Amino acid sequence: MRNKNIAKAFLSVMTVSAVMTSFKVLDVNADDNNKSNNSSVDVSNTNNVSVISSELNSQNFFDKLGPLAQRIANKNDLYPSLLLAQAAIESAYGQSSLTQSSNNLFGIKATNGQGINTPTTEFSNGSSYTTNSTFSTYPDLLSSLQGYADFLNNNIRYSNVHRSMTPTVEQAAINIQADGYATDPAYSNKLISFINQNNLKTYDSGSVPSNNDQDNNTQNNINTQNNNSNQAQPAQPVTRPEQPKQENITKYVGSDGKETFKLSNKYRTYKLYNHVKGTMRSIRSYGWNKSLNSSKKVFVDCLGIRNYGKNESKWYRIRLSDHSKKKYWVYSKALEMPKVNYIKENKEVSVNTNTHSNVYNHVYNSPYLSKKVKENKDLVDDSYHTSLKAIIDNDGIRTEWYRIYIPGTGNAWIKSKDLLNITRHKEAKNNYNNKSGYAYLNNYGKYRLYNNIPGSSKKAKVTNWDNVKVPSDYLITYDKSGVKGKDNTNWYRINLNNKNYWIASGALKF
Repeated sequence: MRNKNIAKAFLSVMTVSAVMTSFKVLDVNADDNNKSNNSSVDVSNTNNVSVISSELNSQNFFDKLGPLAQRIANKNDLYPSLLLAQAAIESAYGQSSLTQSSNNLFGIKATNGQGINTPTTEFSNGSSYTTNSTFSTYPDLLSSLQGYADFLNNNIRYSNVHRSMTPTVEQAAINIQADGYATDPAYSNKLISFINQNNLKTYDSGSVPSNNDQDNNTQNNINTQNNNSNQAQPAQPVTRPEQPKQENITKYVGSDGKETFKLSNKYRTYKLYNHVKGTMRSIRSYGWNKSLNSSKKVFVDCLGIRNYGKNESKWYRIRLSDHSKKKYWVYSKALEMPKVNYIKENKEVSVNTNTHSNVYNHVYNSPYLSKKVKENKDLVDDSYHTSLKAIIDNDGIRTEWYRIYIPGTGNAWIKSKDLLNITRHKEAKNNYNNKSGYAYLNNYGKYRLYNNIPGSSKKAKVTNWDNVKVPSDYLITYDKSGVKGKDNTNWYRINLNNKNYWIASGALKF
């Protein structure tokens, strides 16, 4: 009996090895805050079917898992094509020893020490090495699919993998590698190639790709488990997954609560709510305090992304003052968002650990919101590798950030001023001249009034249009003009109610 078991185990290892030769399973760093072992799996609308790992192979993998993966991805704001690609690659079409023994399709590691300990391949500085890791176990493959979705939802660093945050599945694949899911430097390229080669994008649109090379007798409705019966199951007609129903799905992204946005010029056209509008029956609305104006800064601690069918809206939870206990939800257009420009930037950098600064999971004070990951003083390695540079423009004040990879933590954002070997951008100075004349205000509500050209002084203040009297004929005088060095735009100093204000030339008609 023992020899028979040994032979069976050897045959299983040889089978997995053959699959791994043609498609190598990649290790992932999906190992923090793992809650997948105890996740509750929503099996509604799955006809209570089960998929057995021993039945999976490269010919039937997508037929058997495709419909379930599509439902779970759609319910969790994910790309079904990316989910299926990762499942197939990580599990070698379900034939890996980890999948066969633990129903773990994605190589998600356990953090509570409970699971299966097995050798795995990891990468460091472009080289691979073998080490032992403890991986999560699941009661079935459906739980593994849901566990993957739970893992991405519970780890804020993967927020930019969700469909509502990423316009294409290609970008989602790039983001999931950059966010630290896998240590293989070519991971995103392998995912994108695999998705295209297997026509998996059709799952994103609600349909299932046809595969003439697959066995036409494969049962696509996945009722292949034969409980206590040796009778052959009759062939079932091939079914296609239903188009995803319009569902009201809201994803929340929390932050440390100290970030601030300004109220937009049109904030009063939107109401305050006790929750994201449309997500609860008992939604209550509130009016704005009359003493507020569009230059008011509000504190933001949570982003809510609501999806209903193909429609998406973004909401923020705000406090009107730092110490206020009252919180309100407001539509994103009621706030003025800082502009962030992302640029690929690959270089080695060193961190100044003597600054009392922090690194964050996103650019601080950006529309994504952010949480502190570490303090600069904890970054004691000699150098770190960057992958992205971000330039954030907050009311004319430009700040540069770099995304660095921190071993054991993943990607994090740090200010350029906290790096020792970075050449920082030097903006051209603003140019002024004493040009005077007359002009008419034209679509001026889209522009702000400043006491100086933004960016020329950190103390540049904004005046709300509600606080000035606009001439009935919209005719104004100006006594100076200037060119903003940062973006080469033209500005004019105008006179309203015997006070001078700077405004962009787009607000004037000459």
